[in-house]
Amino acid sequence: MRRHLIWVLALAAMLAIAVTLSSVGGASAVPNIQTITGIFTPKKLPAHKKVPISLFVDVSATNPGNPNNLPNATTLAKVDFDKDGAFYQKGFPTCDPSQFTAATTTQQAKDACSDALEGGGTSIIQVPSTTGGPPININATVTAFNGAHKTIVLFSYNNLSGAQTLIGQIGPADPGSPPAGAGPGYGITLTVPVPPLAGGAAVITEFNTRVHKTYHYKGKLRSIESSRCGPGHKLNVQARFTDDHGQVAVGTNFQKCKAKSSHH
Repeated sequence: MRRHLIWVLALAAMLAIAVTLSSVGGASAVPNIQTITGIFTPKKLPAHKKVPISLFVDVSATNPGNPNNLPNATTLAKVDFDKDGAFYQKGFPTCDPSQFTAATTTQQAKDACSDALEGGGTSIIQVPSTTGGPPININATVTAFNGAHKTIVLFSYNNLSGAQTLIGQIGPADPGSPPAGAGPGYGITLTVPVPPLAGGAAVITEFNTRVHKTYHYKGKLRSIESSRCGPGHKLNVQARFTDDHGQVAVGTNFQKCKAKSSHH
């Protein structure tokens, strides 16, 4: 149940809203450009013991081959996480995603699974203009719930298409080098199939979220997201997103950390 990485939840939330409705005018043969920025606190962490942290993540995508640089639709999202982070799930309540429909609102989802809530954030959805002018911006919300069997329930909602629920599966880091594998330094991969939402033409261009959750299990304090500061004094994160042309865009980043003594 352990050895799951710190950034799973926050970046998983990104995947919940990285759903595109459809591509307008055809997807570009040029791969998307994917960027990730992660800020965690505190930055001073033990060298060996994993401790609770708070994490803010911002993700954006563009494509220079499309009008207004709108990214191609994502069909499969994979996020890889550093070995020095951990995600703890055991003992935390789970959410049953079968109760959600396209008409479910964010508040209704939170009411139904309030005890399984893990994090959330906002995003920008851009809808191409029929006149070829600048796209229309639509705000979206995303909420992450703890799921059964090492999953994350990703509930997203926007005013254009309503609700969409995705299931992210957590497992060992994909072997091999990018884009097929995670590469060295990563311990876990979150895999989320991303079907298009029906009846529209919007794309997600930016997302940010903050995650910080602690709970008690068998009398002990646990944290959904925890980390240590290992020998490299940095935490790596990587996104490998496949678009509707089968092209994989790889974005990587890291956050420096400072190791502190474990002595009291």
